[in-house]
Amino acid sequence: MQKNVLNVSNNFRRMAIKSTLSILFFVCSYLVMIVFGLAWVLLCALIAYALGIYVGGFITAFLGLGLMGMGLFIFFFLIKFIFSPAIKIDRSQFLEINKEQQPALFKLIHETVGEVKTNFPKKVYLTADINASVFYDATFWSMFFPVKKNLMIGIGLMNSVSTLELKAILAHEFGHFSQRSMKLGSYVFNVNKVIYNLLHENDSYASWLNGWSSLSSFFLLFSKGAVVIIQGIQNILMKTYKPLNLNYRGLSREMEFHADAVAASVTGSVPLISALLRIEFADQALATLLDFYSNKIPSSKKTNNIYPQHLFLIQHLAKNTEMPLIDGLPYLSLEDYKKFQGTKLVLEDQWSSHPSTLQRIEKLAALNQATTGDASGISVQLLSNLEQIQQFLSAQYFEGLNYETVPKNLEIEDFTVLYLARDQEHSFPKLYKGYFNMRDPYNLFEEEVFDHPISQEAADLEQIINDEIIAEINSLNIANADKNILTEIANGYLDIKTFDYDGTKYNSETADILIQSLDEEIARLEELLANRDRKVFHFFLNEAKSLDNLAEFKAHYLNYKKGTVNMLVQREVYLQLLQSSYFIQAPTAYDQIGQNLSVLKSLELPFKEQIKLLLADAVYLELMESKVRSRFNDYLNSNASYFQYDHYNYPEINLLYDVMADYSVLVFNTHFKLKKSLLEFQADIRCSVNQDL
Repeated sequence: MQKNVLNVSNNFRRMAIKSTLSILFFVCSYLVMIVFGLAWVLLCALIAYALGIYVGGFITAFLGLGLMGMGLFIFFFLIKFIFSPAIKIDRSQFLEINKEQQPALFKLIHETVGEVKTNFPKKVYLTADINASVFYDATFWSMFFPVKKNLMIGIGLMNSVSTLELKAILAHEFGHFSQRSMKLGSYVFNVNKVIYNLLHENDSYASWLNGWSSLSSFFLLFSKGAVVIIQGIQNILMKTYKPLNLNYRGLSREMEFHADAVAASVTGSVPLISALLRIEFADQALATLLDFYSNKIPSSKKTNNIYPQHLFLIQHLAKNTEMPLIDGLPYLSLEDYKKFQGTKLVLEDQWSSHPSTLQRIEKLAALNQATTGDASGISVQLLSNLEQIQQFLSAQYFEGLNYETVPKNLEIEDFTVLYLARDQEHSFPKLYKGYFNMRDPYNLFEEEVFDHPISQEAADLEQIINDEIIAEINSLNIANADKNILTEIANGYLDIKTFDYDGTKYNSETADILIQSLDEEIARLEELLANRDRKVFHFFLNEAKSLDNLAEFKAHYLNYKKGTVNMLVQREVYLQLLQSSYFIQAPTAYDQIGQNLSVLKSLELPFKEQIKLLLADAVYLELMESKVRSRFNDYLNSNASYFQYDHYNYPEINLLYDVMADYSVLVFNTHFKLKKSLLEFQADIRCSVNQDL
C-alpha cells in the first residue's frame, strides 16, 4: 500500500474535531437529561410515598401510581434506544460461500485485506444485485464492543466490472475499517441513530403509553403530563441533532474520500474511476433486461440465468452509444456517464452518506495513482460453479410472478434474437444518438415555415445533437422524477421524515424548498431543450429543401403534428377517467360510492367518444387487434352500472379496466409509429444528402 496518499486531509481533521465536539456536547446534554429523568422518578416516588403515608385512600393510591408511572415513562423514554433491536440486514436472499467453494475469489479478498491491513470478513455472501458492501448488525453496544464485519458481493456487480476493478471496490469497502480515525465515524453514526430513535421511532413507545393511559382517567392525565415533558426533551434534542448531523455529513463525505484513497493506493486511481462510471450503466442494462421479461409474462417466458443476458445488454447498449469495449466491458467517459446518471434522491440507507460519483472521481483523479495489477478479465469469471450460482440468484428475480402456463426458458441465443427484434422495432435511427428516446420532434411550427425555411446555424447535425445535450436530457428526466417523489413527500403521501438529495440531508418540512429549486432547474433545461428541438427541425427542413423534397417533409410533419394533438387529447381523457376510478380499489363509504360513480359515468362520455374516433380511423385500425376491437364494441354497447345493491359488479369493472388498458396501449403505439416514421424519413434525407456530398 502506498502510504503517502493515505494521510488524512486537513478538511478530514477539521470535520473529525467538529464531530468529536458535537458528540461531547450531545453526551453532556444527554447526561443532564438522564440526571433530570432520575431526579423526576425519585421526586415522583417521594410524592407518591408521602401521599400514601400521610393521606391514604383509594384515590390517593391511584394518584401515587400515576406519578410513579409518569416518572418511569419519562426515564424510559431517555434510555429506550438501548433496547432497540439491531439493524439487521435481511440475508434470506444471500448465498454464503467459503474458501473451499470459491478459492479464486477468496484469494482476491485475502490479497485485498492484506494490502489494506484490516481483518478478514466474518462471512462472505453473494447476492443477485449490482452492489458490494461490508456490513454488520448494528446496535448501540457495537460502539463499545468489537463487531466482525461481513462482506456482500453482488453477482450483477461482478458481471459489470473487471477483476482489478472489483479489487478496487473491495479495497474501498475494507478501507472504511482499516484506519483508526474511522472509529470516530462509528460513534457519530450511532449517536445519530440514538437521536433519530428518540425523535422519530416512537410508535411502540406511544402504543405502550396509550395502553397505560386507557386503564384509568387518572393515568390519562399523567400520561399527558409525560408527553408534555417528553416533547420538551425532544425540542432540546432537535437543537442538538442539527449541528451533530451537519458535522456528521461532512465527516462522512471525508470518510468516503479516504476509503477511495485506500482503494487508489491498492490498485491505482483508474480502476475505481472506471468502475464508478460503469455501475449505473450496468444498472440500466439490468433494468432493461427485467423490463423485457416483465413484458414476457403474458406469453409465459423467463430465463434460468439472467447474467449472460445482462452482459450481452451491457455490450449491446455500449455499441449502440458508440462506447469502446475493452476486454468485453464498455469504457465510459465522463460525458457518457452523465447520459446514464441516475437519481440524486436517496430515501433508504441515509446513514451511509456518500458524496456524488462525480466528486469522488474528481478526488481520485487528483490522487493520480498509477494502476497496479492485471486489469484483464471480467470478475465474474473468478467464480467456480458459475452457472449454478447464477441460476440460483437469477431465480430471485422471478419469484412471485404468475404465469398462465409453465414458463418457457429462454437461453442466451433465444433471448438475443427476440431482444434484437424488439430493439429494432422500438428504436430510432442511430444518428439521433438516443435524443428522441426521451424527446418528441418539434411540432410548434406554423405551416408557412415550409415555404420559407430558416437557414440553419449549425453546419452539421453532430453540432446540434451531441453527448452534452443527451446528458442534459437525462438531467431533466431525473429532475422531473425526483420532483414527483419529493411532491409526494411534501404532501404527506409518502411517510418519509428525512432523505438525502445530491449528498445533502433534508427533512419532509424542507422538501418544498428543494422542489422550488428543482422547478427552476427544470425550467432552465426545458428552455434549453426546446431551443434544441427547434434547431433539429430547422436542420432537417433545410436538408429537405436541398433535396427538393419539402412537400413530403411537410406531409410527414403535419401528419405527426395531427397525431400528437390527438394523442394529447386522448391521454387527458384517459387520465381523468383513470383518476376517477381509483376509489374502486380503496375502502369507500356507500354514500360516497354513488357520488364517485356519477363522476366516473360523466367522464366515460368523452372516453367513449374517443374510442369511436379510434374505430373510425384507419391509422389506429391498422394497429388494433381483433380482440381489442371486439372489447371496444362490447364496451360501447354496454350501459354498466358498476355497483348494484351493496357490491361492485366486477365483470363490468374488469371490462372497463381492460378497455382502458387497450386504449392506452393503442394510443401510445400509434403515436410511436408516427414518430418512428417521421424520424426514419429524416434519417433517409440525411443519408441522401451525405451521398450527394
